[in-house]
Amino acid sequence: MSELSDRQRAAIELLEAAAQVAHDIVHKPAGEVVDTESGPSPTFQTLSGLILDLVGGLLLPRRVAIASAGPALALDVAYTAGMSFFDVTLDQPNCALTFLNTAVPAGYTWSFTVRLVQGTGANQVTFPAAIHWPAERPPLLSYESGSADLVTFTWDGAHWLGLHEGSWFNVSNPA
Repeated sequence: MSELSDRQRAAIELLEAAAQVAHDIVHKPAGEVVDTESGPSPTFQTLSGLILDLVGGLLLPRRVAIASAGPALALDVAYTAGMSFFDVTLDQPNCALTFLNTAVPAGYTWSFTVRLVQGTGANQVTFPAAIHWPAERPPLLSYESGSADLVTFTWDGAHWLGLHEGSWFNVSNPA
């Protein structure tokens, strides 16, 4: 077998270096940076974390708990925030509910669910007037302390639709 020429040796060294960089990008943990000839590069784990953060709750929906709704509650329902489940405890006789950041890009839809838990019992919710309900009526909520209602809101491209998913879920005792 003949010896390698200088060009062949240099090409092999470049390939080995490129293989090591590719290995590092794939296998190093999130937060580390891999130095490449074109500059620093994040690892795949870092990139997957960034992508998950960018798409928010679209791949893995997030839940936010609100222990005290008070007399008025504004929920940030921006699709970019990724919050798609709001767990709200009602603690006042009436809570005026509003939604912030409701814009959804054309051609897309977005849904989020609100679980309304009766903290003190017999609390009512005033929903945003622009919500379109079946039979044009917002839901009648459960009224016993510890019971809950699920309400889902969906953007259909022109309106926010409200759908009462169910009532009287017993959330006072863990399953």
